[in-house]
Amino acid sequence: MSSPTGTLRNGMLLPPASTSRRWWARILDAVFVVTFTGFLIGFAFALYGVNVISIDAATGVALISYPLLVLLFGALYGCTVSPGQALCGVVSLQTAHGRRVGFWRGMGRYLAIGFFPIALLLLVWVFLDAPAIDSAPIRVYRRSP
Repeated sequence: MSSPTGTLRNGMLLPPASTSRRWWARILDAVFVVTFTGFLIGFAFALYGVNVISIDAATGVALISYPLLVLLFGALYGCTVSPGQALCGVVSLQTAHGRRVGFWRGMGRYLAIGFFPIALLLLVWVFLDAPAIDSAPIRVYRRSP
């Protein structure tokens, strides 16, 4: 279903997205994750400051908020559309059949970017276990022609 001019999705031919649109979508997603993480951490420590929650609870929010937001944005990327993609008007699809990237693959991509050391471990895993990995290529397409 893929061609050099685009891929079919719901009966529409979607043209490939430009490199700048793809990067801006990624950058915007990173800004959203960092901003929301900062907001949650600030809110948790403000609640600690007025004795609503303990320092342990505020620290727990500080430690868990970033990984959870990275996973949330990865799930959005894989299953629907992430906020950065929505703002830039792009969507990531598998080139072979025009389907979404998928829950696990989307979360894996965002974890790799959010946690670079994990990306190195995944690279070693892919190298050692390449035949077992779904290797359908992915391209990013504009949602409207």
